Amino acid sequence: MVQRQALAVVPGGRKPRPWEVNNYIIANYHKAGAFLSDSLTRTILEILGAPKEVFGHVEYPCYSSGSDSFLHLCHNMEAPFLVYTDAFNASVESAERLKSGSKKLLVAGFVRDPLEMVASAYCYHHAGEELGNQMFPVKEIMQMGPEEGTQVTATALLPLAEWMTSVFEDPDDDTLRLDFEDLTKSSARFDSGVQRLLNHFFGTGTDLISKQERFLIAEKAKVYDANRNPETTSVYINSTFPSVEHSSDPVCKKAAHSALHKSLNPALFARYQDLQRRLGYPVFEESAVPWSRHESK
Repeated sequence: MVQRQALAVVPGGRKPRPWEVNNYIIANYHKAGAFLSDSLTRTILEILGAPKEVFGHVEYPCYSSGSDSFLHLCHNMEAPFLVYTDAFNASVESAERLKSGSKKLLVAGFVRDPLEMVASAYCYHHAGEELGNQMFPVKEIMQMGPEEGTQVTATALLPLAEWMTSVFEDPDDDTLRLDFEDLTKSSARFDSGVQRLLNHFFGTGTDLISKQERFLIAEKAKVYDANRNPETTSVYINSTFPSVEHSSDPVCKKAAHSALHKSLNPALFARYQDLQRRLGYPVFEESAVPWSRHESK
């Protein structure tokens, strides 16, 4: 009802642009599709011809950019189309809905198995990626083996995994959950996920975007499908995060998974198991080895 009323009052007899009708948030979290969601957002707004002021970015922490400007820095935080990186939780969602006022707020977020996030994050930083990251002691993790490194990584990542879960464990009709595992399983799943995102944000008709715009967004988005284009995992961010590879080494990840299940602090392991259950991921039920194993080293 609100959307149709808004559509009716756009001056000049022209079709409204989506950001004139609704507010939008795309949420992502470390190692759960952050670069993918960023790229999809930029593609959508580029195809729709959105002016610069339509887009904003909120990140925790808000890194200081110096002379280097990039999307992964806080800017234009009152914009109608926001990307939240490592900063969106249930409390923030409630606040954003209040701020949205008469405009409907539509949220989409990228979700991943929390323990997969830990394994991927450990291997990513162990390889020296994102040396400027302020949430993870990257230089120290580079020197750590899987047991010590996954412990440090899991501790640092826990708040982000909890925030992610608080929003997407039981999403309402205005909140879309996109599972990273599903999007990366096959090109067909990737394309389906993109269409789900477009339907959620703009409906299935042509009130907010045209058939041509929908087609162009879907086609350009295929560039970011790692199954079609394995090289899409290689990116340059900026001088703060001079990363060239945002995927993680599979051999390292196998060792990280083993360490997580065999030697992670049982209390911390249980916290992650609870998050897995709440998000509907399979849970490894066997207890981790006693913490005394760590204390003896």
